[in-house]
Amino acid sequence: MKKILMASILTFSMISVKAQDASYDHIFFTNLFAKGGLGSSAEQPNYHISNTQTGFGGKWGLDIAWFGGIKMNAIQSFINLKSRYGTVYISESGNIGINTESPNATLDVSGTIKTSGNINASDIISDGTNSWIFHTPDDTRKTLHIAPGLGNGQFDWAKQTVFNNNGNIAVNGKLEATEVKVTQSPTADFVFEETYDLPKLEDVEKHIKERKHLPEIASAREMEKDGVNVGEFQIKLLQKIEELTLYTIEQNKQNRQQEEKIKQLEQENQQIRSLLERVERLEKTKN
Repeated sequence: MKKILMASILTFSMISVKAQDASYDHIFFTNLFAKGGLGSSAEQPNYHISNTQTGFGGKWGLDIAWFGGIKMNAIQSFINLKSRYGTVYISESGNIGINTESPNATLDVSGTIKTSGNINASDIISDGTNSWIFHTPDDTRKTLHIAPGLGNGQFDWAKQTVFNNNGNIAVNGKLEATEVKVTQSPTADFVFEETYDLPKLEDVEKHIKERKHLPEIASAREMEKDGVNVGEFQIKLLQKIEELTLYTIEQNKQNRQQEEKIKQLEQENQQIRSLLERVERLEKTKN
């Protein structure tokens, strides 16, 4: 079959053969093709090889058209031609397969892709039943959207995570972590400065009765509407804890002062009782 194919190619080719020199042969051709065969008429070539300028920006290139697709393998030895490694296959539909003869996409690779450069793509979609999409909208938004697949090429955008180029991240769902670190400045240690005007408890009580929330803390309605800035909210809570600590310290001072007064009163009472007892004894002696 190979001999027939080569004879057919040589018979219907336009070739020019230069005399053999001392080391190798030269074959110069414009078009090398074979006509006829299965799947084609006598007027159309089954196989076509040419050097052409068409579609190459004016530069000479290699143009190959092969009926049924093109397949290339590497071998380690001519003795065992069945020992082939790697497959590059161009199907009739134009799909290219690497290590697969049934490419289902423009480029279908069965194996690992490694590159030292960039991969430019509008979307990256992971394959399999656990499918995800990495989508960068080609519009005025500067965002990256990651969403799980629903099947049939559809994705659940209601559960997407959005990364914005300003550093913000929007998560549609619960965020779990073993540790979260929030850096926020300034902190609430200003409460312990001597110049800090600690609110009076009477004013705090009045604010709570009127507005039903602590001073400088957003109400439940505001939190539901606008959300909560975790860093700022934590500092406000710390501020209230430090204020409460100062109230507790002050209350402790007052309690100790009261204890001292109670002890003093108890001593005075003891002295009074002693005097009364002496008076009673004197009265009994007189009688």
